[in-house]
Amino acid sequence: MKTFTLVTLTAMTLMLSGCKDESVDFGGNGDGGDPQTETGYLVMSAMSVTVADDAEVIPYSNGTKAAMTRAAGSVSEAPDNYKVSIRNAKTGEQTNHVYANLKKAENQRMPLTPGSYTVSAESPDYADYMAGTTYADWEKPVYAGSVTKSVIKNNETTVDDLVCTLANIRTTVTLTQDLQKLFMSDADAEAAGKEKLAVTLSIGDNALVFDREAANAGKAGYFKAVETANTLKILLSGQYNKAPGDATPEYVTVNWSKEITNCKAGQWRKITINVLNANEGNVQFQITVENWVYDQKIDVDVMRLYAFAEETIPDEDISDEGSPVVTLDGKDIAQGYTISGSMYDELLGKWTENLKAVVTPEDGATVKSVNLVFESDNADFLAAVDAAGYKNRTVPLWPENEANAPYVVMKEASTSVLTATVKDAGMSGFYQYEGTHTAKFVTVDSKGRTSYTKLNIRVTESGSTESGPGIVWTNKSGSKTYDFDTRYNHIGMEILIGVTSQTGFTGFTVDIISENVLPASELESVGLASHLDLINPGEFQSKLEGFGFPTGAAVSGQKTLSFDISGFMDLLSLLNKEGNCDFRLTVTDASGTNTKTIRLYVTKN
Repeated sequence: MKTFTLVTLTAMTLMLSGCKDESVDFGGNGDGGDPQTETGYLVMSAMSVTVADDAEVIPYSNGTKAAMTRAAGSVSEAPDNYKVSIRNAKTGEQTNHVYANLKKAENQRMPLTPGSYTVSAESPDYADYMAGTTYADWEKPVYAGSVTKSVIKNNETTVDDLVCTLANIRTTVTLTQDLQKLFMSDADAEAAGKEKLAVTLSIGDNALVFDREAANAGKAGYFKAVETANTLKILLSGQYNKAPGDATPEYVTVNWSKEITNCKAGQWRKITINVLNANEGNVQFQITVENWVYDQKIDVDVMRLYAFAEETIPDEDISDEGSPVVTLDGKDIAQGYTISGSMYDELLGKWTENLKAVVTPEDGATVKSVNLVFESDNADFLAAVDAAGYKNRTVPLWPENEANAPYVVMKEASTSVLTATVKDAGMSGFYQYEGTHTAKFVTVDSKGRTSYTKLNIRVTESGSTESGPGIVWTNKSGSKTYDFDTRYNHIGMEILIGVTSQTGFTGFTVDIISENVLPASELESVGLASHLDLINPGEFQSKLEGFGFPTGAAVSGQKTLSFDISGFMDLLSLLNKEGNCDFRLTVTDASGTNTKTIRLYVTKN
């Protein structure tokens, strides 16, 4: 039997990459033609790779986006360690250089076969950053840029306009002194065991927390632009003093949020949070963004104070006039919605009816956000919501949230009407908890108007639509749940498996199904087989445990299991093969057998 280890494979990979010749002959120095007639020249003597210091400006007026502009000038020469590549657009052949070497006299007139070439430059850490798993970090700017040049026979083409721009999203937060004075000091908050004043910025699951120290120091946080246009979420939290004037402070915990869409690589989002009219009577809290620009201050007025005749704060659950209307498809939302076992077809393994909510904006507006806030008379239901990682039992539905994809389908029609249809997995989730669950729709439109609509979901009997133990796949933090029926790219994938049983596990097997990536011969070389028994692992026990699988007594008879096999992704990457790779989990207890399959698509490096 041949021996295969990750160390061996890694060493082979490094040896192969170390032997690669980085000098590609584009035809200027080969034997196939007369260089006087078949060659053009890329002239580097005037080349200056520069880094743009000015951020791009996007002025806004009354919610309308104007043309994007960039301030002229304000560039600086790139450091000598910047990486430069020259790529033939037709053949794909590429040479790689360090900027310092291209500035040497012997490299300033480069012979090339006539054609179109892309000259690219990037900061030395750009490639590792883009390929890495860190999506939010402090003081981590990366830069990249490229130009296209045509090399013409017997002519010289000069490269003198290559500019690198910011390749991620820069963010800074300023908390005005007036605002900071209205919040409990950090020292008092720490002594009282309370949350300190802070602003959390996040894109997807990746967040940076700007406390007083970070904000006052002008610390910059950088986010990887995972999409072309990204949504930046702002959450201001802390202990706010709601007492007027010089009265004895009366602190309340606050969490105010705002979402900013269309954030892109190359932008600097400067966020200033302040307070207006701090000495006027009673308050109504709002967060508004008056304008967004790349290199000018963005005022986020988190507390606009309004005087009211009454000495009370208005009920926050009063819907604004003209705000979105939430209804149920084919039913009266005021009458609630009932879920019972009769709605599940055991033969088909599907629900015959799925809850569907319809959100209709008014007056030409669009739906900006929809959140569901849950309450219930069943403590187990609320515990399940909390365990799923939803803060304050609030489930964000819109904009679309990838974590909800297995349970609900969101669709926006051309008329701006939004529908939310609970999928079978979501219906089954409700069905596990008997009682009345109240879902409050908090819906905001593009004109800033908010509606509050309550839906009572009654589960007349609890039960399960699956036999056997429950199996759930999440990321390591538990903030995202993956759909077993969806195939995912293996790169960066996190696989934390949670399994539960009322009676204890009596069987647990794993079948690895992959013709191209992990065939039987490859599995044998790493000391595994295509069919593995976790309770009776035999000779495979140490290998299984090395990859994160529990075995033997750690499985048999247990009622809960949680194990992380994300490390298996490193092996798949090192194999450098492409194709489907599935892991079929079959778990048995006294109630029956449940089978779920982790479906991955492995790509080459």
